Amino acid sequence: MNTTPSPSIFYGWWMALFCCLAMAAGPILITGTFSIFVKPLAETFGWSRGDISFGFSLVAFIIAFYAPLLGILIDRLGPRVVIMSGAVIFGAGFCSFWFLSNSLWQFYGIYLLTAFGGASLTSLPFATIISRWFSQQRGLALGFMGTGVFLGGMYAPPLVTHIILTYGWRWAYVTLGVIIWCVALPISAFLLMDRPEQKGLQPFGEGGTEKSPTIDSHASGHSMTVTEARKTLSFWCMAVSFALLSAVSHAAITHFAPLLTDKGLSPQQAATALMVLSAMGVLGRIIAGYLVDRFPAHLVSAGLFLGVVIGLIAGFGADELPQALIFAAMIGLGFGAETDLMPYLIAQHFGLASFGRIFGWIYGAFAFGGMLGPLLMGKTFDATGSYHLALTILIPATILSAVLMLPLGIRRLPIKTTEAEAHSG
Repeated sequence: MNTTPSPSIFYGWWMALFCCLAMAAGPILITGTFSIFVKPLAETFGWSRGDISFGFSLVAFIIAFYAPLLGILIDRLGPRVVIMSGAVIFGAGFCSFWFLSNSLWQFYGIYLLTAFGGASLTSLPFATIISRWFSQQRGLALGFMGTGVFLGGMYAPPLVTHIILTYGWRWAYVTLGVIIWCVALPISAFLLMDRPEQKGLQPFGEGGTEKSPTIDSHASGHSMTVTEARKTLSFWCMAVSFALLSAVSHAAITHFAPLLTDKGLSPQQAATALMVLSAMGVLGRIIAGYLVDRFPAHLVSAGLFLGVVIGLIAGFGADELPQALIFAAMIGLGFGAETDLMPYLIAQHFGLASFGRIFGWIYGAFAFGGMLGPLLMGKTFDATGSYHLALTILIPATILSAVLMLPLGIRRLPIKTTEAEAHSG
């Protein structure tokens, strides 16, 4: 019996809402707040910013090399089980910071534990769910799902800033762990469904509904195996492009607060700018999702990625709040678009049968870039006492990431791969 909350709303949209809320208690709690902890930790333990930012790089390192395995687990166990188990570990990792002593190795070890849990709450399993529920309007659904990342980025920075200033950084870490256990864990346990068939439904857009004009015949019919995907130009253009923009965005985000406070802005103004970054990330998700359902996805991607260059240029003059807000807005817009475009382009070019595995490999490249970017930012600051050199390096990297989207517009001959063959890849 169909027990959807409303007969006029396809149940997949409720899945998108549940995924959105769970992602608000996902790895954005690391990405969106890491820079706020940098100065308190440096003042408490005397660590350099490069040493502290290496903790974030370790998180990205683990996710980069765990993502392909995570993709296999998602395809075999289902995304719901992966999300639920990850939420338990992720929350425990944050709570473990309560016991942090003056040991960088302990600091790194706790972040490694947190990374293993957080990897299971990245967009990888959630996008798998949404891609299974939607054939039509997939871009919009993924965009709506992904707004949760930036909702988390909107509430977490001011909350963490307030708790640090009032109670200390240890309480701030514990609070984040409790949020994960109270939000992501029950949603994954009681509300998520891996496939529409579990509800007696078909994916939105099938069963007589017209298909989206931007999804090519390959994605809607045949699917590639991982081995076949890795032999295509599209795979490597995506991998390198997403890695480059991930390095840029994660470098800017993880050092965002100290960059602004070094230029004379207050911690409260930096937290406000971080909220703007997250708000624009929501907008970037929605804009990207809307546009790719109507226009060629590779051109949409290139245009949104180039917008990040404007933000980086504004970062040089972010000693005034208006420039800081431009910096935040354009970084957020590009980062939001990237995390929505990645699963959309993978489904469009390679199909769904091995979606988790292929997404795992490309997300690994994305996470690898996220590891290198913050490390570069921290080390250049330690060497020069300024972030200007790092910002200068990030600009051509961003331009190259946009250029690499353009070959995705080259039409391909359909690959005649059966679903059974795809599952064996």
